[in-house]
Amino acid sequence: MGVTDDMEIVGLEDDYNTLKDGTKDGFELHLRNLVNGAYGVEFATNNLTVKFPVIDEVEFCVVDIKQGIKPLYSTMTDKNGQKSSKFYVRSGNSSPEMPLTEVASYISSRFN
Repeated sequence: MGVTDDMEIVGLEDDYNTLKDGTKDGFELHLRNLVNGAYGVEFATNNLTVKFPVIDEVEFCVVDIKQGIKPLYSTMTDKNGQKSSKFYVRSGNSSPEMPLTEVASYISSRFN
């Protein structure tokens, strides 16, 4: 966060300005609350490291996520308000949704 897809460091000022508490602490609290809500406090506590390095006087955010020890699902809401669980995997520099027909086999080989 604070870095473009072209690796240009733009900083977090615009992000800070969207928050009631427009500070680094407020930003990290908001980020952790989002992760806690989506994946649980246990995951956020044990698998997430948030750092705020500064390069050329511009602060940005680096989030390190440890490899999980159990599968996590993302809950998505469609345009009709229907919720469904999705399972995504990391494949190179993308995170495609895994087809339901492949999830059980993947989980069995990856987490057991």
